[in-house]
Amino acid sequence: MGVSDDKIVILDRVDSTNTYAMNLVRHGGAAHGKAIFAVEQTAGKGRNERKWFTEPGANVQVSIITRMDGFSLNDRFMLSVAAALAVSEVIESCGCKPLVKWPNDVLIGARKAVGILIENSVRGAGWEWAVTGIGLNVNQKKFDSERATSLGLETSREWDVMELTNDIRISLLNHLDRWEKEGPDGLLEAYNTRLFMKGQSVRLKKGNRVFESTIMGVNRMGKLITVDALEHEWDLDEVTIQY
Repeated sequence: MGVSDDKIVILDRVDSTNTYAMNLVRHGGAAHGKAIFAVEQTAGKGRNERKWFTEPGANVQVSIITRMDGFSLNDRFMLSVAAALAVSEVIESCGCKPLVKWPNDVLIGARKAVGILIENSVRGAGWEWAVTGIGLNVNQKKFDSERATSLGLETSREWDVMELTNDIRISLLNHLDRWEKEGPDGLLEAYNTRLFMKGQSVRLKKGNRVFESTIMGVNRMGKLITVDALEHEWDLDEVTIQY
C-alpha cells in the first residue's frame, strides 16, 4: 500500500474499495474527500449485489468518502446525480460524449463505461457519511460483454489512470459544494440534459411484462418519469430499460 497524497490511498490489491472505505467510516478513519484507489479488486461491488471485475491496473477503481451531515437523507439520490455528473464531465474532457443511463450508469454511445455504487452511513434519521464507488473503464481493450467500452477504445489512446481518478474526486467534491450552496435543481437539470434515451420511446421491463413508454426525465427522488397513455413515476429497480 502507498499513499499518493493525504487524500488518495493507493492499494495494490483489495477485495473491494467500498468495503475498505466503509470500514474507515465505521472505525473513525474517514475524512471528507478521502479516496481509496485499487490497482486490483478481487470482489468489486456493483448494484444489486452484482460483482465488478476489471483488468488490474487498467481502469479507475475508486471509492470516495464524503461527509453528508449537511444534506437530507431524503435527497440521497442526488449524490448519485453528483457522481454521474462528475464522471461524465471528466469523460467529456477526454473528447467523448457520455450519457447517463438511469439511475447512474454512464455510457459512451450505447455501451457502458462507468458503474457507480453508493453506500451510506446513517445515524438515526441523520446522514453522516457516504462512500461513492466509481469504476471507469480507461485502458482496458477487451470485455466479456459487447455492451462495454472504455476511454481507450473510444479515443484510440491510453490515459493516465491516477490523473483521471483525482479529476473525478475533485469534480465530485465540487458538485457537492454546489449542491450545498445552490440546492439540487442545477445538478438535476444537468443530469437530465445527459439522460440516455430522453424524449424517446423505450421498452421497459417490470417483472415479466415488457411495454413501451417515453422517457421524460428523472426527479430528485430518483424516480424515472415516463409517459404513454398516462404519466408514470418508477422507483429504482421497479423497472429496467431494455435497449
